[in-house]
Amino acid sequence: MRLSKKITQYFTLVVFCSMAFGFFIFYFAVERATTQSAIGKLEKLSNVVEKKIAEGVPIELIEDEHPDITIKILGDSQKELTKKVIKEDVYEWDAKLQTMVNHITVTTYPYVKNSHYQIQAQIGLIIIDNKFFIGIVMVIAWIFIFVIISIIFFGELIARNLYTPFYHLLNEMEHFDVRENQELKTAKTEIRELNQLNEFFIRTSKQSIGHYNALKEFSQNLSHELQTPIANIKAKIELMLNEDISEFQMTSLSEMYDSLNRISAINRSLILLMSLEDHQNSEDLINFTELIENVISEQEDLILMNDVKVTLDLSQDIYININPLLAHIVISNLVSNANRHNYKNGSIYIGLTSSRFIIRNTGYEQEFTNDTIFKRFNKGKHNTQSIGLGLALVKKILNVYDLEIKYTFSSNLHQFTIRI
Repeated sequence: MRLSKKITQYFTLVVFCSMAFGFFIFYFAVERATTQSAIGKLEKLSNVVEKKIAEGVPIELIEDEHPDITIKILGDSQKELTKKVIKEDVYEWDAKLQTMVNHITVTTYPYVKNSHYQIQAQIGLIIIDNKFFIGIVMVIAWIFIFVIISIIFFGELIARNLYTPFYHLLNEMEHFDVRENQELKTAKTEIRELNQLNEFFIRTSKQSIGHYNALKEFSQNLSHELQTPIANIKAKIELMLNEDISEFQMTSLSEMYDSLNRISAINRSLILLMSLEDHQNSEDLINFTELIENVISEQEDLILMNDVKVTLDLSQDIYININPLLAHIVISNLVSNANRHNYKNGSIYIGLTSSRFIIRNTGYEQEFTNDTIFKRFNKGKHNTQSIGLGLALVKKILNVYDLEIKYTFSSNLHQFTIRI
C-alpha cells in the first residue's frame, strides 16, 4: 500500500471519528443553548413585569397581556422567599400540541413599593421527536459523505504531490546498482525532511560505489598477483618431484602440491565470481542436451573410479539462452559435486525436460539447507577437500540469467533442480 494512501486512510478515519463525536457535542450543545436562551427570555420577561407593577399596572391586566406569567402577592409569613428559582427539564405531555414539552419555569420574589411579589414565568420547549432527529442525522450523514469523499480525493492528490520526491527516490534506489558507478538523481523539493533524506542516500550511494570499486580493485590485484608466485612454486615442486628424494620428502612435496592446486582453484573461482558482477546476458542459444552429454563424457573416468552408476533421462534438443562457457561450468560443477559427494556403488540421475533440469545423487546426509548450501566456502562434513566455491559459482551464474536453482534432501538422495 502506498504511503499517501495509508495517510489518507488514517486521516479519513480521524476526521470521521471527530465529526461523529462532534455531532453529539453539537446536538447537546444546541439543546443546552436553547434551554439557556429560554431561561434568559423568562428572566427578562420577569424584569418587564416587575417594572409594570412598579408603574401601577393592575396584575390582571399584566397576566392578560402575558399568559405565561403568574403574579402573586405574598404575605409576611413568606418574606424569606427572595432567591430566584429556576426549574428546567420538566417533561410533560402537551395534549394541544400532541407532543412532549420541556417546561421551564423562572420564579422571582421582588419587593415592589414595600409589597412582596411572586412572579412566575413559564415556557414550554417542544422536544425533538424521532422523525426530526432522523432528519438531522440524515443531513449530517450527507455532510459526512461529502467531507469524506473530499478528503479521500483531495487528500490522496495532495499527499501524492507532496511525496513525489520520496517516490522518485524509492524508484532510484530500486534501480541503483553499485556496478554501474551511477550516482542517485533526486527530485527537488521544498520539504526539509525529504531534502535531508535525499542528501543521506546520495552520500550513502557515493560511499557504496567507492567501497565497491576499492574492494573490486583490491580483489583483482590480489588474484592477479597470486598467480605468478603460485605458478613458480608449483613449477619448482614439480622439478623436485622428478629428482631423487626420500619417501618422506616425496609425501611432503605432494601434499604441498595438492594444497597449491587448491589455492589456485580458489583463486580462479574467485576471479570468475568477480567477473560475473559485470557480466552481461549473452544472446547465445545452446543445445543443453548435448552440453550435458559432453560433460558426462568428460567426467566419465572419474565417475567410473568411484563406481557410481549414471542414469540419463534427457529430452532431445532442449535449447536455452546462456553463455556456453558458463553453462559448461554449471553442469560440470553439479556433476562433479554429485560424484564427489557420493559413495561407492552409488548412483546419479540426470533428467532434462523443456521446463527443468534435475540432478539427483545418493550420498550421506549433510547439514545444509536450500538457504545455506549455496554460500561460499561451505564444505560438507564428509568431504573436507572441497574448496566450497563450486555451488556458490553455480548459483551466481544462474542468477545472472534469472534461472532458479533449488536443493532438497530426502531418503539419502541429494537433488538440485533448475527451472529453465
